[in-house]
Amino acid sequence: MFNEVIAEHNEKQALLKEDNERHRKSAQSCVGVVTETLVDTLNSGVSEAFRTQKQIEQESRKLQAESARFSKQSQQWIQSVSTFDKALKEIGDFENWVKTMEWDMQTVAIALENVATTRRVNPPP
Repeated sequence: MFNEVIAEHNEKQALLKEDNERHRKSAQSCVGVVTETLVDTLNSGVSEAFRTQKQIEQESRKLQAESARFSKQSQQWIQSVSTFDKALKEIGDFENWVKTMEWDMQTVAIALENVATTRRVNPPP
């Protein structure tokens, strides 16, 4: 009878060892899957950050190029406006000169008319 109890105990112990081994392998398999999933998740996050960084760098280079182009175009516009402003000032100066000449000519014409009128009225001896 004692041998039967020992045999039964050994049989139960063997079954428990098999169950424990099966559970251990299952747990290891699950840990492996979880680890792989975590690594993949982290890698995808890192990959996304890397792609985003590359995209930001590309956009930054484009923005620098556009900025340089706009700066150059602005300088050209400033130069054009400056030239136009100078031309307007010259036109204004010319207009002022023409008005001055017109006033001088009117003054001379009036003076000549006065001289002519005076000579007609009082002819020289």
